[in-house]
Amino acid sequence: MTDLSIVICTYDRPVSLEATLRSCLEQTNALGLSIEIVVVDNHPSGSARSVVETLSREARWPLRYVTELTRNMSTLRNRGFAEARGRLAALIDDDEVASPDWLDQLVGALRTADADMAVGPRQAVFAGEPPAYDPTGSQFVRIFDLPDGAIIPLTEPSGKPRYGMGTGNSLFDLSRCFPNGEPAMREAFGDAGGEDAELFIRLFRQGRRIVWAPRAVVTETVAPHRTAVTYRLIRVRREAQHYVSIYLDATPRPRLIWATLMAKGLVQVVVGFVLSAATFEFGSKQRMRGRAMIEHGLGKLLWKRAVGYIAEPSLNRAT
Repeated sequence: MTDLSIVICTYDRPVSLEATLRSCLEQTNALGLSIEIVVVDNHPSGSARSVVETLSREARWPLRYVTELTRNMSTLRNRGFAEARGRLAALIDDDEVASPDWLDQLVGALRTADADMAVGPRQAVFAGEPPAYDPTGSQFVRIFDLPDGAIIPLTEPSGKPRYGMGTGNSLFDLSRCFPNGEPAMREAFGDAGGEDAELFIRLFRQGRRIVWAPRAVVTETVAPHRTAVTYRLIRVRREAQHYVSIYLDATPRPRLIWATLMAKGLVQVVVGFVLSAATFEFGSKQRMRGRAMIEHGLGKLLWKRAVGYIAEPSLNRAT
């Protein structure tokens, strides 16, 4: 019987996928779990197949390859959940590398807290230089200022979303989170994005507990194009759209919340414009604050005009 399934959804990243898989296969597994790895390939070329087939010959655990060609992140990740044979499912992105005791730390935190989900930190390694607007790389990491083993409060008491959580470096107890075997993620969020944040917040509102596992570390390589100002700004707008969609989807007072968010968005656009103009001579870090504030505001005001998928260059092929 399988205790835990590692699920990796991938799209045209065979080089980084290999690094991800190797880090998973090198887990210490001090807990003695029965483990499998499932790779769900979303690219029509099947670019991940050869990587999986090569590594499966030397893999210490079963390594399975499946395809899901529907271009919807919810459908893709739901396929991963459906393929998982373990009671626990650990999700890691195809551009992340896990520390050797990653699984031990995630599962240990989940068990100690008797939680339903666990998440760990994401550190960043830049393929180029950190951007001038964020020399410490703080925008590219996930680190919560919470004690080890703390239960993460995903919403304010008012219901307002507090954290936007991605599934990279996460662990789900499938029997507790989805007791009826229902699809985890809602397809309506899969085209525009935000499906993972919506899932976490929905489960939290249903009473599920998510624990912080600060020693379950993964490292993400940040490609140079992802540090470009234009790329970061469109991400900011999209994240603001996700925030509005998730908030309005669950609030019992949608009209009041909508009016509040639209007013806040308008203020952010005006203040951001003034801040951008006022700090034009003071360096890219200061200017970026104003431009990001504008995009936060536009994301709220234009929340129905979803940014959707952001085009990524295919720079991750072996030569």
